[in-house]
Amino acid sequence: MATWAISTEPQFLAFYDATIGDAHRYASRLVGSDQARAEDLVQDVYLGLLRSAKAGSLTEVGVGWVLVAIRHRFLDGLRGADREERRLRLVWSRAVVETSEVQSTGGVLFGVELNDRERAALILRYVDDLPVAEVAAALGTTVRGAESLLARAKVRVRGSEVRNA
Repeated sequence: MATWAISTEPQFLAFYDATIGDAHRYASRLVGSDQARAEDLVQDVYLGLLRSAKAGSLTEVGVGWVLVAIRHRFLDGLRGADREERRLRLVWSRAVVETSEVQSTGGVLFGVELNDRERAALILRYVDDLPVAEVAAALGTTVRGAESLLARAKVRVRGSEVRNA
């Protein structure tokens, strides 16, 4: 398989132009109809490659390297999603054990249409009494992301209370 020098900008651009079609086709096969995800995979790989080329840690590469890197990024994403799902299941199972505490609040959390992440965030914050930083860590997001998630969930709960009153 041919390798390309990518030490200079023109060399990198020539490699990019020659391999981008193969990279997109391969990423599209991996993710099916989710073209945005395919584009993200390809962009991540080429960006990492560009950084490595600029740092001088990688001077030659072939299209095979790009395809393998796309596959690895795809698998890392699947593993991350699987870890997130297991974490949410764990949080959810802990919440089910503590339903007596939740029911003492009027059962509000289970009578509202919340997605799993919103429900988990509310339970972690207000039932388990965790600080927002720990809620963020448990859900694998940033503190700002957890704050936003909690705010949206509280709006839904309050909206439901108004409708049920």
